[in-house]
Amino acid sequence: MSKNINVPKLRFKEFSGEWEEKKLGDIVTFYNSKRIPLTETDREKGIYPYYGASGIIDYVKDYIFDGEYILLGEDGANIVLRNSRLVFLANGKFWLNNHAHIFKAKESNYFLCEILERINYTKYNTGTAQPKLNAEVVKKIKIKIPQKEEQEKIALFLGSVDKKIEKLTKKNELLQQYKKSIMQKIFSQEIRFKDDKGKEFPEWEEKELRDIFISIKGKGLSKNDLVDNGQNKCILYGELYTTYPEVIKEIKSFTNSNDGIKSIYGDLLIPCSTTTTGIDLANATALYEDNVLLGGDITILRFKKKGNSTFYAYFLTHFKKYDLAKFGQGSTIVHLYFEHFKNMKIKIPLEIKEQNKIANFLSSIDYKIEENQKILEKTKEFKKSLLQQMFV
Repeated sequence: MSKNINVPKLRFKEFSGEWEEKKLGDIVTFYNSKRIPLTETDREKGIYPYYGASGIIDYVKDYIFDGEYILLGEDGANIVLRNSRLVFLANGKFWLNNHAHIFKAKESNYFLCEILERINYTKYNTGTAQPKLNAEVVKKIKIKIPQKEEQEKIALFLGSVDKKIEKLTKKNELLQQYKKSIMQKIFSQEIRFKDDKGKEFPEWEEKELRDIFISIKGKGLSKNDLVDNGQNKCILYGELYTTYPEVIKEIKSFTNSNDGIKSIYGDLLIPCSTTTTGIDLANATALYEDNVLLGGDITILRFKKKGNSTFYAYFLTHFKKYDLAKFGQGSTIVHLYFEHFKNMKIKIPLEIKEQNKIANFLSSIDYKIEENQKILEKTKEFKKSLLQQMFV
């Protein structure tokens, strides 16, 4: 491995020599003068992407650019914070407002786009109240690049990784859409499962929630009680709509406090308060672990008779979300207590075997989503590692 700072750590064997330092303005052609901003009222809805500093922000009826261009956000907090991409590759027909610089590389657009995305732009910020990248300053940014042939080979290789990321992302979207669609059909009884002998399950029955559950309130515990490697596992109410999905598989928080209500295997948890809207509270989460400390502002639902917590987590969170949210009370702080929604009527299968079949089926979809997401994250990390080693 070469110690030369102008040579990448990882390189295709047919290339050698140092990368050259050049000013951005010398290796691109700018098209900023062709940008046209449109107010929201001026935009006619259509099929062409409308780009701004943060990427695509709308779709409009017409376009002003056609081809492959590099877009660099011109203003906004993201210049400093970098919470999302700042540099984009725009392909095809599109419209661009005046909040992103637009230019074409004289050699490889893709290669240059990835180089520019890695830059820390804080030192190039010319804004005061709001971060800004002045065009003349941008043109003077110095970057190190190889010859055209090496740029193109790197671009081709990284492009293949991007295609895999795109494919995995699309698969995730399709799985999520399928999950949403199939839940609607299952819970509306458009689709019915059969028992292990191929026979129909009994008809679903209407029940009030108080017929199915008893309610207990969590108590105590705040963020100040959380510690790394604490002796007790715990759950705070906010984690129910920020951290955990329908089924909790791994507890994230720990405390040395003994405050809180101890969980029982199969508890169904619903947060009780939020500063946003009742929709955020309409989340039911199944917990299959004893002795987890449950903090204040958590409604703990426990079955009067045998039931499948996973089934109810999916059912309430997705199929009855808006019905449940309507019971939220308050303005500045919205509360959702069991007393508010205990009379809510739901139509459900009382046969536990049917609940189990539905829960297992939906859990299998979530498993596929989780596994695909893991591969997606690993692929993104792989690309990140490549960028660190293949660029100077």
